Amino acid sequence: MGRTFFARHWRHAALLIALLLTGFGLFLPSMRVALGPLLPLTQFVHSYGGLAYGAGLLVASLRLFPWPPAGAQNQHRFAFALVLLLVLSGLGLLVGTGTTRDVATLVHAGSAAGLVLWLAVHVFRERPRRLEVTGPGLTRRGVLRWGVGALLALPALYALPGVLRLLGGGIWRGGPKEAFSEAAGALPGFVPYTVVNGYPNIPRETWRLSFAGLPLAPQSIGWQELRAMEQVVRRLDFTCVTGWSVAGVSFRGVDLLSMLERYGWDPARHPWVSFASGDGVYTDGMTAEQIRRYRPLVAWQIDGVPLPRAQGAPARLVVPGMYGYKSVKWLTAVAAVDHVVMGYWEDRGYPEDARIGTYTGL
Repeated sequence: MGRTFFARHWRHAALLIALLLTGFGLFLPSMRVALGPLLPLTQFVHSYGGLAYGAGLLVASLRLFPWPPAGAQNQHRFAFALVLLLVLSGLGLLVGTGTTRDVATLVHAGSAAGLVLWLAVHVFRERPRRLEVTGPGLTRRGVLRWGVGALLALPALYALPGVLRLLGGGIWRGGPKEAFSEAAGALPGFVPYTVVNGYPNIPRETWRLSFAGLPLAPQSIGWQELRAMEQVVRRLDFTCVTGWSVAGVSFRGVDLLSMLERYGWDPARHPWVSFASGDGVYTDGMTAEQIRRYRPLVAWQIDGVPLPRAQGAPARLVVPGMYGYKSVKWLTAVAAVDHVVMGYWEDRGYPEDARIGTYTGL
């Protein structure tokens, strides 16, 4: 009985485990950092491996596994529907834009969470049992199997709070903001990433933004000085390279190009501008042409409230039209330089041109 059970399921189990683990690797900040230069490969395997698996499963189901009859096998209809939703939402994340990606993100996260729960229940209910075993039935092989299953379930449990925040934010976005304070971490719909352990806690009263390579710039400015400059508002769809997006986000701050020109920036001598985060690790850079095209913002406010800590308080860079990894959080330094600047994720395989829609391998 046990041999038949595993002979029927091990291929599907291996493929689903691979897809789930690579999916958690894309979703969980700690796993993304650990993957480092392997992250683009992980994204490729997850995206196109998932589509290939889903297509193969659909073809096989038409030939070999028609819809089960009503009754005890209805649970398989539920699992089939979840896999179908995962495939369709994954396709939406790859080729969709705007609202399509928003909906696809919610469906993909919810379907993945539902599939993990279904698999756990299914394995427990349908696990092979040898009827001739007497006593407690505890064997070394059984302990090993349950131990491996528990280890594989840990990423799902670890990701659950983020999945719930993503689902809740996508569904109830636009409601009261009071519940999403700095203590709560993020506004609805966002899944903040960080490459360090936790979010830097930089008090607004002591925060300074320093400058280099700009002859007319002061050594640094504070939060109140930033707010006293001419303010602009950018309304945009904030899109993460992993697929999720939040539509219609409003950021308020200072136009970067205007600030650089006011401080004497000479693009002919310094055609690159670098940015550093207060976490002490994250960096990025943009060309003069990119700055003129995308008009980044040094933002201190989001949707009418000061930036939460998890989203880059006291101030962050926001780059409309580019994936979120270019929008450096906890911004503390801006420097005009004469050499190419590759950012934290560019050094790990991300493209320097982060224009939304150009990197479909993610």
